Amino acid sequence: MSTVLVNGRIDAQVKRDAEAVLASVRSTPSRAIRDLFEYIAREQRLPAYEVEAAQGAAHADRERRLALLETIAGISHSPAITSDDDAAALLDAELRRRHG
Repeated sequence: MSTVLVNGRIDAQVKRDAEAVLASVRSTPSRAIRDLFEYIAREQRLPAYEVEAAQGAAHADRERRLALLETIAGISHSPAITSDDDAAALLDAELRRRHG
């Protein structure tokens, strides 16, 4: 089996905190990365905690967009907004109406 080097950037404090946890269970960053990649390759999906985090971030982003619409366009959570594309289209339309 051949191996490759994987590089990534991470916050320095997160790295230190994670390394401390890994050391406490007698593991290494390399082992943790290998385990994650092997899981993704085997299961063909992200671990559940990653999916939940991504969904949470997407929900928070959607809520920010809706709040922006309400603030800028005076549009409250309209039934017409069923997707991010709807929200973006309504915001674009309001900005064009106001600014030409």
